[in-house]
Amino acid sequence: MKAIVKRRTLRKNLFWSFALIVILIAGLYLLLFFGRDYKSSKTRYLKDWERLVSQIASQTDDYFTSMNNITVQLVYSNIIYESLAAANADTNSSNFFDDNSQIKKNCSLIMSAYSSITNQASRVSIFGMRGDYCSVGSSRRNLRTSDILQLDILKASDEKGGALCIRGPFPDPLSENRNDGRYIYSASRIMKYGYASYGYVEVQQPYEALHRICSVSPDMQVFVYDDSGNMLYPLRTPAQNSSEQDLLRLQNVKQHLTHADSCLIRADDEILGGAKLKNNLILVAAEKQSVLYSNLYQVRNTTVFFTLIVCFLCILIVYSVSGYTAQSVEKLTSAVKKINFQDYTLPISPEECTTDETRQLAEATGHMLQKLKQFATLTSEAQARELQATIAALQSQINPHFMNNTLAAISSSAMESGNMNVVYMCSHLSRMLLYTLDGEQEATLDSEVEYTRHYLELMRYRYGGGLKYDIEIPPAILSVRIPRLILQPLVENCIYHGFDCDRELRVIQIKGEQKDRTWTVRVIDNGCGFSREALQKITADQEKIRGLLDSGRSSFMRSEELGVLNTFSRLYIRQKEHTVFEIHSSTAGATVIIGGQIHD
Repeated sequence: MKAIVKRRTLRKNLFWSFALIVILIAGLYLLLFFGRDYKSSKTRYLKDWERLVSQIASQTDDYFTSMNNITVQLVYSNIIYESLAAANADTNSSNFFDDNSQIKKNCSLIMSAYSSITNQASRVSIFGMRGDYCSVGSSRRNLRTSDILQLDILKASDEKGGALCIRGPFPDPLSENRNDGRYIYSASRIMKYGYASYGYVEVQQPYEALHRICSVSPDMQVFVYDDSGNMLYPLRTPAQNSSEQDLLRLQNVKQHLTHADSCLIRADDEILGGAKLKNNLILVAAEKQSVLYSNLYQVRNTTVFFTLIVCFLCILIVYSVSGYTAQSVEKLTSAVKKINFQDYTLPISPEECTTDETRQLAEATGHMLQKLKQFATLTSEAQARELQATIAALQSQINPHFMNNTLAAISSSAMESGNMNVVYMCSHLSRMLLYTLDGEQEATLDSEVEYTRHYLELMRYRYGGGLKYDIEIPPAILSVRIPRLILQPLVENCIYHGFDCDRELRVIQIKGEQKDRTWTVRVIDNGCGFSREALQKITADQEKIRGLLDSGRSSFMRSEELGVLNTFSRLYIRQKEHTVFEIHSSTAGATVIIGGQIHD
């Protein structure tokens, strides 16, 4: 018995085929293209948020550090010291500084000079051990010396010894308008010489200045704590003490800041950022993920919705089209197979079609053939124009030697105008250009070192005294032939990647060595070094490149590789198993060692 084969109609075949294609395209778009963009957008949002936290932390640090700097300068001021010593020795119960106008004037000048470091300081004050006081800044009320001794800021400074005491926010106890709703931060120190205390220094800054720094984002919560866990920011009433959630955030951030200066934490439905500040302060930032990514979530939902709508409409169109195209297409199919693409004509006329649908399709096919003919003509003309444009582009390419001559002209003009820096820069750049124009694949180590020296001299014009280099190559290995342009990329990598951290002086050392029949060159910098992830990636890429070269599959290598991997690839092609390529990294800098066998 023959098996019964269930055949589907042409309409169903067309419908299901095109419907599946539409669904597949929509799915691939959502998974590959939109999914990738969505993920990268989330990463970008998070990076921007992290940069904002870092900016707030830096400005907050400057806010409190400027106060600390003023207190330190006042503590070490001889004039302030002598004035407080005189005030302490005075037995009069009135304010010593009000009775001695010249001393008050001298102290006021000193405090005004130091407070000019920041334009935000609202008041700078000094206090004697008997309650004598002098201040500059916003207007103050006159207090008795006995009232001064009862100020909380002085009691808190006594508890800290000689360390900095930061308190606030609170109303200014010295202000005439204590109830105007304005709050200040106070940074104070007790002034000691040996074991004797001579007085106190205090610097005040307005709460509004810190609030402007920490409220740049309306959706981000920012908190500042001192070393005892007391909240310095934001301003809260005694009834609004730190909530349990705030304490959990602080505890979580402290754990991550044990071995780092900043951290980024994904906790439940929120993002936490933390940073260590100077003066033993900690900044904590928090924002709900739903708020941070709200725009992104809206784009995602809208994209998915419209993709589904488009899929549904496409499926409806496919269903309709499949019904029309399924009838009487065999005759038209046969005619299409006989199309002559020399004259682009359909071997059947629309009148020969048996149905209206196939007649319209035949007409459309005829029109399409005419369009194809026009397109073929336009394509041929476009190719001819493209060829002409290519020839014109080749003819207009700048001769590299013309660039060298141009540099010489610039150098001459700069020399006439007395700008010797430009002359020297043109000289170094011209020599580098001539070196790269040489068609040889190899060069001596001496030539490579000289090329690198010209590059370093150019970089010194950019960094000035911030860049120092030293080159020590034994004369015995200067004649060694090596692949051209393998040393300078390592030095360039030091400058543009190794010094991402702040270094007042960038130091690069290039040292050569010969041991038996092996030569080595070390490139040493005092930068940040390679991260663990970067070293792991470089090691993995080395093994991959070595495998491709050993198996003869060098065509699979990426030609755009630069830096250390480019140097390793070209060195390995020449030296094979004799290749020396090592990377050593620490927080004090990185060392890249290259080398190989000396050939006769």
